[in-house]
Amino acid sequence: MVVTVRRSSIWHRLGIRGRSAVISAIIIALALVVSGVVTLLILHRQNENSTRTAATLRAQEMADEIGAGGLPRLDEDDKTPGGGVEITQVVDEDGIVVDGSPETPHTPMVGIDRALDEAMHYVTGVSIPGRHTTLNIAIRTTRHDGRTYTVLAAASGESLHRSEITTATVLLIEFPIILLITAGVCYLLIGRSLAPVSRITGQARAITASSLSRRVPVPAPRDEIRSLAMTINAMLDRLEASHNAHVRLVGDASHELRSPLTTVVGLLDLADDTETAVDVDTVRTVLLPEVRRMKRMVDDLLLLARADEKGLRVHPVDIDLDDLVLAEAARVRAQDSIRVSIHIEPIRVHADPDLIGRALRNLSDNATRHAASTVSLTMNTVDDWAVITISDDGPGVPEDQRDRIFDRFARLDPDRRRADGAGLGLAIVRQITDAHGGRIRVVDDHRGGAAFELRLPIGTSM
Repeated sequence: MVVTVRRSSIWHRLGIRGRSAVISAIIIALALVVSGVVTLLILHRQNENSTRTAATLRAQEMADEIGAGGLPRLDEDDKTPGGGVEITQVVDEDGIVVDGSPETPHTPMVGIDRALDEAMHYVTGVSIPGRHTTLNIAIRTTRHDGRTYTVLAAASGESLHRSEITTATVLLIEFPIILLITAGVCYLLIGRSLAPVSRITGQARAITASSLSRRVPVPAPRDEIRSLAMTINAMLDRLEASHNAHVRLVGDASHELRSPLTTVVGLLDLADDTETAVDVDTVRTVLLPEVRRMKRMVDDLLLLARADEKGLRVHPVDIDLDDLVLAEAARVRAQDSIRVSIHIEPIRVHADPDLIGRALRNLSDNATRHAASTVSLTMNTVDDWAVITISDDGPGVPEDQRDRIFDRFARLDPDRRRADGAGLGLAIVRQITDAHGGRIRVVDDHRGGAAFELRLPIGTSM
């Protein structure tokens, strides 16, 4: 096990360049070995065919001459070694060598079978005393004047075998050179290809929380490395936006909490300095509202933090959405200064009643704070959506700020300032809507005020 870990460590320490070069060398080595073996096998087969062809052609020529005019027809060129043939013999029917090449043995090179017909026969691997190599012999039987003659033409292929050895030697010399050149070229080319990655890595290491505006270089070629750089930059954009949002959140939360805390601490310091108790009216009109405001803000921040960390925990059940809207309308109507207009139809959805109720309450509170006199609640179905619209007759939301209004502690134009709100309610509405697979947006209202359209899917598909 220790050896395996050590090898793995060495392998990984090579890096992508080294590992790629080694893998390329191994693949090319296998290819070279296979091609070399195939080349030698083909060369060996060609040499065998050449040897067989030379022997059979010589045996056929001599047999044809003898068959046409007997032994006298054979001239020295027919019998002399050459063209790959080293020994020729003519054996009569009594097994006596009657003719042949100058150095032909006095006995037949192979035993002659009298049952042989006049077809060509071929014998391989014949050993003759005094020779270090084996012979391949072509045998051809012919007849003339009633006598039978057997022609033997022997070829060793020794020179051809030497060519195979030479070829193998050349391949053994060339293969390591090819491997070294290939591995070196692969190493250099891969290094050049990965050079942008090194620059990206160096730039990424230099990016810290205080320099999130920096970006990694994007190479010009449209390849995977360019895609990687663009992905990293897109991730850095999101990180910078998240970091900036976090900084703004901390600053805005501190700003929002400072006012009620200042009020509470001021009253308590006054009571401490004057050594008098805070009266009940002050507690009811000042302290309790400010403390409750801080509690709501802390609860909202905790909910958003949980949503960012793990997402909202939704417990959906089948609910009558119109009942929730009616209940919210009754709550708003209880405020004497606001007139409520309702136009709804019965709709049943699969959702978390607590979270949907909270979203409706936040939207109603937002409309109530900014309404001049009237808040309208409408609900109907559009395709497979339950559409709830809560609008007011206040100043409205500028079109260029309709997306930003759902950000945490969003600060809009003075005409639609947050009044006593903390700027977290609409952010919570968006989280709740997203958790239910719905949509929330600001739409145009015929009265010029703000209209918030909340869409929830109808059915149990969530």
